[in-house]
Amino acid sequence: MNQQLEDFYSHLNEAVITTNDFEEGTKFRKREKVQQFAYCGLNPMYRQYLSFDLDEQGSAFKFEDVNLPPPTIITINPVNKHCHYLYHLNTPVAYHESSRSKPQQYFEAVQDAMTHRLAADTAYSHTITKNPLHTRWQVITNNASYDLGDFLEYVEINKLRVDKALIEKLECGGRNDLLFHTLRLWGYRSVHRFISEESWRQEAQNKAQEINISFSDPLPYKEVFHTANATSKWIWRNRHQLGGREKVLTFTNETAQERMSKGAEYTNELRTKKAIEAIQEAVNFLLFSGLPITQKSVQIKCGLNIKTVRKYWSQINK
Repeated sequence: MNQQLEDFYSHLNEAVITTNDFEEGTKFRKREKVQQFAYCGLNPMYRQYLSFDLDEQGSAFKFEDVNLPPPTIITINPVNKHCHYLYHLNTPVAYHESSRSKPQQYFEAVQDAMTHRLAADTAYSHTITKNPLHTRWQVITNNASYDLGDFLEYVEINKLRVDKALIEKLECGGRNDLLFHTLRLWGYRSVHRFISEESWRQEAQNKAQEINISFSDPLPYKEVFHTANATSKWIWRNRHQLGGREKVLTFTNETAQERMSKGAEYTNELRTKKAIEAIQEAVNFLLFSGLPITQKSVQIKCGLNIKTVRKYWSQINK
């Protein structure tokens, strides 16, 4: 293991979010076991990597095309050649309860600007990455580490909006309330970046776990999961009534339980429709191109999980 991968391993929490398949869920495991899992969570309390998801073939050297410095770690999917970039920071940015907001705004503004320059996935949550320590991926490392100010030579940043001031105005009755309000205020703005319910709910789950980890005494995983599930359902269902600017955020007398109970009315109809459309488009492309139509070839083309393709395969016109 070279120095770049050793640094990555060292930065991880003692308990790391891991999975080999997102449809099977994520689970906290000891850092010593992280090499057994294809995906792992970056340290959420001390963020030492700018992270990016590039969903296009042959993107390992995209940074050269857009005049950005080389990533410290490039983790490549050998099947579709999509990849994750990780830029190591000399000084991590703190995201715990007592940390300052200005360094966080700076970090997020740089990350947003570089996401735009790379044309990276804007729906990526920056919390879980392709694990460069796992054998599933091809990995390129560069002997490069940066200060946030180094990136100002390459990108211009805008002032980032934050929710902390809004959270402070609320009277939260404990960790559950704080988790709920922090998640919903973040979600009102963030939901507009998503075109599929599946990717939105996954990021909401990741964000909820990230918020929970910042607590000095985190909530049990199941409580966080259910809060995120109910909250993300309600937000998705009502997303067209929610503005994308903070000026639309208003506070009501509704309790967290009342808000979450409304989420129970949400259905999976839109997710199913979008998944079927994506699979059908992939089949049509392969058919037009004269390429073999198999569940695996369709999965690679549409980017959905293979289990999702199998689930709706009988409904596809082949």
